[in-house]
Amino acid sequence: MLDGVAMVVNVTNQGMLGRPALDLRLDKLPKSALAADIIYTPLETPFLAAARARGNRTVNGLGMLIHQDSLAWKLWFDIVPL
Repeated sequence: MLDGVAMVVNVTNQGMLGRPALDLRLDKLPKSALAADIIYTPLETPFLAAARARGNRTVNGLGMLIHQDSLAWKLWFDIVPL
C-alpha cells in the first residue's frame, strides 16, 4: 500500500473468453482499492464482477487496448489513426 492507495491488477489471461476464471480471493482487499484487468473480452471478467460486487472500483482492459493500438499504428505504419 502506498500513501493509502491499494490496487490489484490481473495481468494474466485468466478470465478471458474461453479461459478459466482467475482464482483469487478478494476478501482482504480494502473496499477503497481499485481492481483492474488487462482483459477486454469480456469487458467484465469474473474477477472484475467479484470486485464490483464487493464495492471496489473496477477498470477493464479496453482502454489499454485502444491506446496501445494507436501507438502501434504510429510505430509500424507512421499513421496516427483518427
